[in-house]
Amino acid sequence: MVSRKRREYRTRTTLLESDSEDDVSSSGSATEAEDLEEDIDMEDLDTTELENVHSDEDCLETEDADKKREKHFCKEIWQLKKLPYSAELEEQANRHFQMIKKGLAESILLNDAATGFCHWTMELDKYIDFYGRRFSKEEHIQLIRIFLPLVKKGAIFRNVKIAMRTLYTLLCKKDFLTREDLVIEWRPLMELYVEVTFKNLEEDGLFLMPDGFRSDLHTLIFYARPYFSDESVQELLDEVRPFMCIWDESCLRYWKLMDLFLCTSLPVEKQLTHGSAIWLDEAWYWYEQITNNSLFETQAIKMFARLSVECPGHIDWTDKLDLIFSRLLRALRLGHVTGLCQIFNQEYGSIWLVFMIGTKSHEKLMSHLRDLFNQVESFLHPSNNGLHTQHIMVLLSKLLSNTLLRLKRERSEKSQSRTRTLTKIPDEMRLTQAHLDELVNMLLPSLKLIAFTKTCKELVSPAFRSACLLCPKIILPVVLEMVYPALETLVEPHRLLQTLGTLLGVLIPLVKDEPDENGKTYRSHVITILNSLLPGLDCNDISKCMVTYQIIGVIVNMIPIVDCSEAVHVRCDLSEDEKDLCSATASFDSLISMLMDRMFDMLIAVGQTASTTSTHGSISAKTGNNIEDQIFHRGTLSVFKGICRNSSTELFNIAVNKLYNVACEHVFDSRIANDVIGDMIQVACKFHPDIAFQKFFKLVISKLQGCITPEFYTDEKVEFGTLWWISIASRMIKVHPKLLLDNWHMVETLMDLVMPIKKCTTATEKALNVLDNLLDQLTSIQINSLVERRKMYDLPTDQFLAIRHWAAPVEKKNWNPEWIIPTQESIDRSTQLLRKWLIPTIDALNAPTGIPKKEMLHRLYLIRSALLGSCFSLPLLEGKIIPLADSHIITPEDEMMTIVKPKGTPEISIDGKNVRKIILDCTIGLINWLLEHNPDDVKSLQEAVSILRSLPLNRGYTKELYNTSSTSYRVTKTMLCDKLAGNRSNIEMIVEEYVMLLHRKRVAHTQGWHYNEHHKLLQDTLLKVATSTYSEVSYSNYKLFEISVYFQNRAKAQAILLGKLREHPYSYKRIVNDILAFLEPGNDVTHEQLKGALYLLIDGKKQSLMLRMEFEQQSKMWPALVKVQHSEKPSIIALLETAQNMIVDNYESYRLKYEWEPENVEAAWKLLKAADEGSPLHNAEMLRGPTKEELAKYKDLLTEKYEKSKSNYFSLIDQLFSLANDPTLHWRPLDMAYSMLSMQVRRDCPLPDNVVKMFVRLLINDTVKTRRIASAVVASWLKMTKPKAVKREYVIPYKAPNTSVGAKHPIPYGFRADNRCMMYEEEKLPKTDEEWDAFQFCCKQNWGSYTWPAKLTTYAPLKEQKAIDRSFDEFSEVEKYIVETFQDEKFMTRFRELFSIEMKKEDELFNAVHFSLFQGLFRCYGDVLTHAFRTQLEILLASAKEYEQKLAAEITAGLINGSKLWKYEKQRKMWNWLDPLLTKTFEIMKEDGLRNWGVAIATVCGCSEARMLKPLLDLLFKLVERPTDNAYAASSRMFLVQSALCQFEWRGVELWNKLVDMMKGSLVQPFANLRDRVAISLVSATWYDLPAVNVDPSLPKRLQPPRIADISALYKDLLGTCWDEVRLVRDADSSIGVNGTANGMSSLSVPTNGLNGETMTHSASSASLAEVSEVKKQARLTLRAVISFVFNTCNQSYDAYPPSFIELLPLWCHYSNDVGDEELQKTCSSLCITQMEAIYISPENAPEVIRQFQQILSSPCWWKAKVAALKMIRMLVFSNRYVFRIHRDDIGMILVNSLNDSQIEVRERAADALSTLLQSKFFETTSELINKFCTAAHSKDLIQSHGGVLGLSAIILAFPYSVPTLLPGVLMTICKFATDKNATIRDAVKRTLSEFKRTHQDSWREHEQQFNEDQLMVLRDLLISPNYYV
Repeated sequence: MVSRKRREYRTRTTLLESDSEDDVSSSGSATEAEDLEEDIDMEDLDTTELENVHSDEDCLETEDADKKREKHFCKEIWQLKKLPYSAELEEQANRHFQMIKKGLAESILLNDAATGFCHWTMELDKYIDFYGRRFSKEEHIQLIRIFLPLVKKGAIFRNVKIAMRTLYTLLCKKDFLTREDLVIEWRPLMELYVEVTFKNLEEDGLFLMPDGFRSDLHTLIFYARPYFSDESVQELLDEVRPFMCIWDESCLRYWKLMDLFLCTSLPVEKQLTHGSAIWLDEAWYWYEQITNNSLFETQAIKMFARLSVECPGHIDWTDKLDLIFSRLLRALRLGHVTGLCQIFNQEYGSIWLVFMIGTKSHEKLMSHLRDLFNQVESFLHPSNNGLHTQHIMVLLSKLLSNTLLRLKRERSEKSQSRTRTLTKIPDEMRLTQAHLDELVNMLLPSLKLIAFTKTCKELVSPAFRSACLLCPKIILPVVLEMVYPALETLVEPHRLLQTLGTLLGVLIPLVKDEPDENGKTYRSHVITILNSLLPGLDCNDISKCMVTYQIIGVIVNMIPIVDCSEAVHVRCDLSEDEKDLCSATASFDSLISMLMDRMFDMLIAVGQTASTTSTHGSISAKTGNNIEDQIFHRGTLSVFKGICRNSSTELFNIAVNKLYNVACEHVFDSRIANDVIGDMIQVACKFHPDIAFQKFFKLVISKLQGCITPEFYTDEKVEFGTLWWISIASRMIKVHPKLLLDNWHMVETLMDLVMPIKKCTTATEKALNVLDNLLDQLTSIQINSLVERRKMYDLPTDQFLAIRHWAAPVEKKNWNPEWIIPTQESIDRSTQLLRKWLIPTIDALNAPTGIPKKEMLHRLYLIRSALLGSCFSLPLLEGKIIPLADSHIITPEDEMMTIVKPKGTPEISIDGKNVRKIILDCTIGLINWLLEHNPDDVKSLQEAVSILRSLPLNRGYTKELYNTSSTSYRVTKTMLCDKLAGNRSNIEMIVEEYVMLLHRKRVAHTQGWHYNEHHKLLQDTLLKVATSTYSEVSYSNYKLFEISVYFQNRAKAQAILLGKLREHPYSYKRIVNDILAFLEPGNDVTHEQLKGALYLLIDGKKQSLMLRMEFEQQSKMWPALVKVQHSEKPSIIALLETAQNMIVDNYESYRLKYEWEPENVEAAWKLLKAADEGSPLHNAEMLRGPTKEELAKYKDLLTEKYEKSKSNYFSLIDQLFSLANDPTLHWRPLDMAYSMLSMQVRRDCPLPDNVVKMFVRLLINDTVKTRRIASAVVASWLKMTKPKAVKREYVIPYKAPNTSVGAKHPIPYGFRADNRCMMYEEEKLPKTDEEWDAFQFCCKQNWGSYTWPAKLTTYAPLKEQKAIDRSFDEFSEVEKYIVETFQDEKFMTRFRELFSIEMKKEDELFNAVHFSLFQGLFRCYGDVLTHAFRTQLEILLASAKEYEQKLAAEITAGLINGSKLWKYEKQRKMWNWLDPLLTKTFEIMKEDGLRNWGVAIATVCGCSEARMLKPLLDLLFKLVERPTDNAYAASSRMFLVQSALCQFEWRGVELWNKLVDMMKGSLVQPFANLRDRVAISLVSATWYDLPAVNVDPSLPKRLQPPRIADISALYKDLLGTCWDEVRLVRDADSSIGVNGTANGMSSLSVPTNGLNGETMTHSASSASLAEVSEVKKQARLTLRAVISFVFNTCNQSYDAYPPSFIELLPLWCHYSNDVGDEELQKTCSSLCITQMEAIYISPENAPEVIRQFQQILSSPCWWKAKVAALKMIRMLVFSNRYVFRIHRDDIGMILVNSLNDSQIEVRERAADALSTLLQSKFFETTSELINKFCTAAHSKDLIQSHGGVLGLSAIILAFPYSVPTLLPGVLMTICKFATDKNATIRDAVKRTLSEFKRTHQDSWREHEQQFNEDQLMVLRDLLISPNYYV
């Protein structure tokens, strides 16, 4: 089967253009469009786990419903009750759910599994989307039980995917159901998950899954997991433990299944018996034991975190914190070390840590966190930016956000007492404010540093926001301290921008700040900041302007802008803080005035530049605004809307007068200026109509009367001033309809001015916007915003004090929005408008002859505007409904239109006629006339087609507009909501927008089942345009440009038609025959018609017509595509290629056979009876269920449909087969036919024999692509039709205790007596053919290494495999054909030649499909084909060509693997001829063939076990034993053996021992490739040596794994000379070292105790190294081998640092500085840098590591080795601080002693190490330490004095970005040595002061406060260079 190309669908970020203030986000920010149907990304899903847990109580639907309704419904969306048609809506919701229950139940009981069940499933999804969980608990449970049985093994179909999505919708909200209410069986889900995840169905070509099926299943399991039974944990462990072979990839299966299926939501008492008690210790054991190269660390952390979340406080993690923080620290990528770094998932890790706060682990957790952030703090400084910055910031952000979510959960649990799905957080564990203060204070220094970071700036504001919500009194002063200086500075714009971003994050807590114990708040800063921000509105700096708009927008929308200063004098209940705040509001009038002036200055600047630059579009521009214009528009409107909404009338008048003055004085040829002014006027009129409407309406009318002259209607281009005022009028008209009706005479005056027909298209469009908006206001339902609240703002301050209503939430019970609903008067006025302007236009277009093109276009514009404006109140098209599906469960007449208005709301009709019908008749007639008489009028055709898009179902709001509004709402809510308080704190504006969004969602929804003859006529017309063409007469006269425009016209019709087909389910069947008629070769169609028809079939990707899930339709479309008449036109060729690729990429195996489980039927009956009699959802008559007669009638329907589907499936194959064998077809359609046929391979229905034969013949087709298709199809077919192998239980002779079902930790894993039966033992292998045939093999490597399964089933012995041991006569007809074909010598010769042709570079690799093909042939047909392939194989193996060797490897691998179930006699015969061939090949193999042979051998061995492949192993070992002088030959043979043995893993340990024994004599090789191969082989052999692995001492030595220590000992014996070099002493250095050390340690250091090891001395000189003896050369070769062994062990081993490597530390330190061998030095140095310095040191190994360093540094060895050791100590301790913390004194002693070393470089490196560890707070900087260094610095001994100065320098440099109180004194001390007579000391002081200056100069103003004047004078003298003037 052709492999599928997976495409990633990513959310596209788009800036949304808005022509109306209704769509503008109040945040003033550009929003992002989201693809709502995008598949859920699983990692993202998992990371929302905590969010999901915490957000359940605060969803928008939350309300404490009264008890009566609570009994009937899980939860209702309370905002629906605020809609003006709530009564009708409730009635429809009841009816809708009753129909859903009836439809779902009858779909099951009456066997409509395909169409009916999917339809009602999607109706249920729609119901939940519209009404939430508005059903009872019992109904909820039965719905789940209806869908659950569908999700089972083998059910990998689209209808199951739909069911899974509905299931996780039903399960995703926690607390509606508890574990007592619902138990979900985990095993069916796991069986399906294993099948789709681990079975390679698609890769093997057995089945094509629906796209996203695996991720949807993952999501379902995620939500179903809390409902798994108590026993599921033990059952899961018993199921997956046998896969926990640490050396096999099956362990990943263990961890993935554990992570996904482990139920951690058990209550505490159950955890002790059924939960964590039986799995946690085991999981922790593995997490702790695998210290390197862990494959499952993320899964383990997820499990631990989930346990902490779902059963909080149950586990005491105290003793595990050291390991957790060691790994977390190493995951932050600190420093520049490039070695192995831990993988620690910060999302889950932070959740894990957050849920330890307040538990028994709290004290130690806080201590570790404090240490961690002390250590990383300096890394966050902006000057230290690097990869680590992102990791630390993510950790910081996640800690704060997850703490916030936990606190939110706690408050939710505390405020509500209902039962919950998850265990409540215990009272003693709940977060207190002290906990929060402690955490935030700890993180505060890091937060301050990230405020000005250069990377990941998007994390800063959310981090501050989370911290501020947790501890506002701590964070707010910090942010304010940053904001005010940043607002004052002019030289650091980036600092201001980042500070404003931070301020934006804390605005909500600032506005809502509560008084502290002194009664003070920070709220007055809001007004101060508002004043200070005005200069930020600068059109020359758009980034600053945007964030300023956002801040001001948030403030003006959150606080009432009311002058409360009078309250100070009239109220007696004010606190001092409230008095200050009231006084501050006195500046509101001047602030509003300045703010309006600032915005209008920007507006004028933009308007004036529009005509002189191309940056801003002119008023007539049709292109979208650029990003700057969008920000300006949105920002200005957001701020002004906030002012109008939230200000008193007095302050509003200030703003509106400013607006009026600007409107009177300025007119610009600028679209953006026009949009802004128009929208601002509209907003002013909307919120204060009594003040603004008359004023502005009269202004507009007067201006238009002055502008519009007779020339206005006749000019081709109207001057911009007139356009300006018409555009303003179109926006201003969007006000309350009562105002329009009260001023109807003025409205009529306006309409009479702008509506007459004009020649100017731009003027026409803008004038018609007036009509559109006017009709929309008169006919649609809208909300009248904040009516009551605005009245309160004008009350006296003694009645309403606005400052007490900042960010005031909505009182849900008392909040009743005012709705604007069309009245009879408004409908009459609308009808009047339509009569006056629409009807004459339609009459004119009904007789289009003679109408000029432009006039016709303008009249069509008018029709579209009238339609869009009034469509909410226009009745839909009525007519006889045409059935779309043959389902007896779906009755289109009963399908309900979504209610969007109250009953009795008047609608528009003209003379009793349906307006939509009038427009439809006119438009279709005009399109037909244009196509016949005037096909070149493309603009009119396009406009007519656009009318058809909106005509049938549009009710004023489309899905696209709804998605835009929804996105805008989400952005606004994010900006204005309090994440901690949740939706209960939402302000009225947010709730209003959400209620309006609910209404718009209903308006945008369309009901596609109401499909009548009008819809059919509309689709036919669109099809006619979509496939239209030019007449032959006029075609040659058209210019190329006109042709391209006409193509766009056709494309537009195609897009609209496809949209209409998606609106009406199955309606494509009504027109598909018409489309296919254009593809018939005999029909006379033009190129354009053919192209149009092809577009209709293939457009839409996964939703394209040719991929519809019905074989009946595919059997029409696919053959038609193949039969398309050949064309050399590039466009046709490209379309057909697109069609073929789309099928290959998106096709899935559609379901043929549907069936129901008994559980489905049971749940269906229960669902019908689920509602209580008193429930509104109860309807006994409707829900009585089907009668016996109905049940009998449809009893066999599923079988009938299965037979029909199968018949259509084979019909499709027959047609494609006929076409594929049509000799007259061009190669392109043939290729398409082959591809289409290849898609039909499926495991549940075999391909017809003739198709299989055809693909066998195509194996030698001349086309590469065809051969690949044929190979894949034949390989898949062979896999599906192979004779069934007999399997039986493998009887295990003896099972060790605690190794089977129910085992308890600790479980002995590894090499035990009971799993010896699984190991390769040559002496126990069968000897005769009969014994081989009776031997039972076990191919899976994981069985037995950990636990045994309850029943181990493997292949039966060879003698029982009768079905496989067949003769030619027993083959079927098609099998005989295949065999005869492959026995044909000509075929095989051609096959060999074609399959070994050199092609692309990627084709050099071993081909898995070819291997599968050859394996299938030998697996299915035994040795019948052996002779045919032997002949070809001999030719291939004798060839030196790479591609022929590759084919030989593929055939050989297929032959060996396919023969594993043959009788042993046949296998022996095969090996008799294959062995010498392979031996000869491997002896002379070239490098280019080695890789493929290695893969071939690994593939074979990975599919079998070692005992089955004894002949192959004998062959490979004989090769290794055979002597050779060629290093490459020896290396390649060893590589082949290693490729084989690696696949046998622990079961081949005897073979590994055999290989090690063979290599013992050749450990050291002069050739690097062979030396490295030996080392790598030894690494693979010792991979099974783990510290805790169980090795039964009773096992013979050959069955015990080789030990790393043993291999190290072998190498160590050969390293003697290298150790001698380390011990050599140079006389010149020795005396200095002894004296220096003695003098140095006398006073400063404590003598080192316990160093009883050998004394090490300095290295020999480079001169002596140049004359090394042969022995030394061998030793150095050994050292290189050791380096290779250590390096590869660290790369592969699960043990980070085997103890036997520790004693090699002196070698690394010495030879990383070797001067005699540059290559050795680089290799050794690389090992130190990439491995040793960054490696994890276990607590057990730490003492030995320290002892080695003590030994190196205390002995007089080479000083360069000491430098290397100190560098290593620095990084090892830094990255393993939690391990070494108990050895702090020993490490300190090492460093302090090293400060007295005789060599200056050693002392300097010791100072560096000490400084690093002081800076990271590993050591505390104490006064005792300072005094010790001061004393040493004043010593008369030069070395001791220098060491003391360096110690003081280390302390100074340990504080690069701060000045603690102790530092000035240390600085003054070291300054005294600046003029020391010793140059070494002077230089040290100079470097220290220079570095101090560099790191502190950025914040010197702050730092200098820590010094007194005398100290500053000393520093200035030393730090400021003197200037010389002549």
